[in-house]
Amino acid sequence: MKLGILKEFSGYESNYIKACEDLKVDYEIIDIISNDWIDNILKSNCDGFLVRPSFAKDVWKRMYDEKLYFISHVLKKPIYPDYYSLFIYENKKNMAYFLKLNDIPHPKTWIFYDKEEALNFVEKYDKYPLVFKPNIGSGALGIKFMNKNQAKKIINKIFTKWKFFNFGYTKWYKTRFKLSYPIMDDKQYNFVIFQEKLDVKWEWRIIRIGESFFGHQKLAKGKFHSGSGKVGWVKPPEELLNLVKRITDENGFRSMDIDIFETLDNKFYVNELQAIFGSYDNSQMYIDGKPGRYLFKDGEWIFEEGYFNQNGSFNLRVEDFLKILNNQ
Repeated sequence: MKLGILKEFSGYESNYIKACEDLKVDYEIIDIISNDWIDNILKSNCDGFLVRPSFAKDVWKRMYDEKLYFISHVLKKPIYPDYYSLFIYENKKNMAYFLKLNDIPHPKTWIFYDKEEALNFVEKYDKYPLVFKPNIGSGALGIKFMNKNQAKKIINKIFTKWKFFNFGYTKWYKTRFKLSYPIMDDKQYNFVIFQEKLDVKWEWRIIRIGESFFGHQKLAKGKFHSGSGKVGWVKPPEELLNLVKRITDENGFRSMDIDIFETLDNKFYVNELQAIFGSYDNSQMYIDGKPGRYLFKDGEWIFEEGYFNQNGSFNLRVEDFLKILNNQ
């Protein structure tokens, strides 16, 4: 069995390499960025392809969406994670459509491609602040709370004027040294995403990779839970484990993190779905100080103690992909 590891712009495929080496799996790095990407896929002789799409820039993410479609749907090559989960990965528009179509509780979200429709909406909306979100961006990058005037201003900035002029929306990246700089080559034009603001008590991260489930709290830093780096190692509610199992079972997702808001009135709303996510601890769950995972057996959630998230949880992904390929 030989796996292809698709190259990533910033080298984030490295955890797949480490996982394959740990598990002694034969692999080859495939340059999907190159103009010769089709030839690179066809001549690789790999049984399947491991994917970690770039998400830092919209143009990079679109490149992966386009090329992965042809790999999985035209060439009929197995990829992991699956195409559907990667299509909604780091794309807030696609994710919002998915949540609504599947009747999954989530914060109300409005996506406008028409400037006048967007302006009419913010004029009539009466539950400010609104949450503005860029389509691409992790760790709360670019997310802002806005009043009516601020919402109008961002609409006028994002949509084209006089058929040729557009400032666009510029995201600002904050370094670990608390210095900020504008991302000038990844502006957003001619669509806007707004979301209702919920009164959030905390956010839960529930993870499924293969048959392994994990859960913990994402604690807030300032206004946001995403990107805070603060974790609450507490036992996740079974209600959320069941919700994530249902969503992933129904859609065939084998590698998925679902971030869920718990509001002050004790209701749950799905905030994000990510096929790939930050995983820096060798365990993504500790219960009473013990690392481990949940397995669903005979209708019950069973806690198994141990460390299961080595190399950013990519060992689990490689193991699950091998099982899928062996069962085909």
